[in-house]
Amino acid sequence: MSSADRISALRGMRDVFSAEYASQRQVQDRLEQHLRMHGYQPVDLPILENTELYLRKSGEDIAARLYEFDYRSRRVALRPEVTASILRAYVEHWQDEPLPLRIQYSGPVFRYEKPQQHRYRQFTLSGAELLGAAGPRADAEIIHLACSGLEQAGIRDYKLVIGQSDVLEGFLHGLGLRKQLVNFLLRNMENLRKRGSDAVVASLQEIYPEYDGDAATAVGSEMAGGAQSQQLINVLREMTDNEAHQAITDFLRSLNIRIDSNREDGEVVERLLHKIREDQQGPKLQVALNFMQRLGELAGEPMATLRQAQDLATDFKLDGRALDELGRTLRCLAAYGSIAGDIELDFGLNRGLHYYTGLIFELHCPTVGGEVVQICGGGRYDNLVSILGGGEATPALGFAYGIERIASVLKAVGGAPPEEGDVCVIPVADDDFAAAFAIADELRGIGIATEVSIDGRGLGRGLKRADRRGATLVIIIGEAERTAQTAILREMRNRQERRVPRAELAGLVEELLSADG
Repeated sequence: MSSADRISALRGMRDVFSAEYASQRQVQDRLEQHLRMHGYQPVDLPILENTELYLRKSGEDIAARLYEFDYRSRRVALRPEVTASILRAYVEHWQDEPLPLRIQYSGPVFRYEKPQQHRYRQFTLSGAELLGAAGPRADAEIIHLACSGLEQAGIRDYKLVIGQSDVLEGFLHGLGLRKQLVNFLLRNMENLRKRGSDAVVASLQEIYPEYDGDAATAVGSEMAGGAQSQQLINVLREMTDNEAHQAITDFLRSLNIRIDSNREDGEVVERLLHKIREDQQGPKLQVALNFMQRLGELAGEPMATLRQAQDLATDFKLDGRALDELGRTLRCLAAYGSIAGDIELDFGLNRGLHYYTGLIFELHCPTVGGEVVQICGGGRYDNLVSILGGGEATPALGFAYGIERIASVLKAVGGAPPEEGDVCVIPVADDDFAAAFAIADELRGIGIATEVSIDGRGLGRGLKRADRRGATLVIIIGEAERTAQTAILREMRNRQERRVPRAELAGLVEELLSADG
């Protein structure tokens, strides 16, 4: 078959073979056991969900990254993460269960993103969700669980980065900015720090062309007609929408300008009112960007950075309750004892802030060559149960590990869990198969992975294949061994062979594999 006739894996997808799969599976098993020991019960949820579940949770900006399609007039999508499915299941099945609920999960997810190192279009997440628990104690439990799980998997050189989304979101909403502008600024907090204000302003002008980055010129040039006109505009700005709409209508009628209730005349008033409201967005945007710049610079040792944030909140006359709660979370976390990694508080951290509420955090780990990768992320999302149709607001938070990334880091730093050795049994002739199968069954019965060579192409070929496949031990059984109730045991690493009594074989194999591991 020519190369043109071959069918290759889809771009961004990859085949995972034996050794790599074993490493990932072992990491996954350790994390799942760690979560079970802390009371988090496993669930298995569908890979395919209604597209609306993700659009409602994360907004339209996630649509471009969904593997989404229409099937029999229904929009469905491969899940891009699991939290939405957990909360959908809570609304559908668990609302009568006593709270808090501690849930864990593992499984594949799919995101249509540009493939690159450590980023694939299919990957595996393992995570935990704590539903129905509010406050610093719950926040500290989730952070500690994520850190200790990573250590249980074999990684101790990591950085825990903690952020707080309420400070920025509360400030932006307090300014009275349009929702579209608030969402844009939340999504671009990290871009402001990484790419600078000019890049963010350039993107901002795509959705708000009137803004040019200067508070002085951002104030409605088209509507500036003199001091008296400006006074009228300021009065209208202080009114509610209904009050301003009625005032404009009454003013026009006083000038004998007829305003009917038909759609065209109503739209004239609406456009005028919209222009007045829009006219004050520019100065507020300037204030917002200045605040974001100062907030994004606050990163470092937790308690010192927290004090700096409290000073900033005082400067801008912000409600300090979110920062007070963050301080309590840090103290609760310290009560668990020291963690292996470094801790940093970073108010520029951004994890899709349009649905996170309060605490957010990430775990980062260096690899060979100095590259740092994120291997875990999470936070609090108290509004999601209501957004997804829950009967009442329910506090919720959680995190997820990227299994492939953890396994890659372990391999790069030489800390991968040791692979369990396995065994190949080679019967010399057809008459030796029954004895070979009996040996294999005995070894499997004590938990040792064992295969029987079935190609029948001779002992030499069988040994070569076992060597290429990476077998740790080979057991050879022929007519002489069957007659004497023995077997030949070959250690593939040093090519040493010994004849072992059949009754002692399983014990010796177990001992050698244990010593090799």
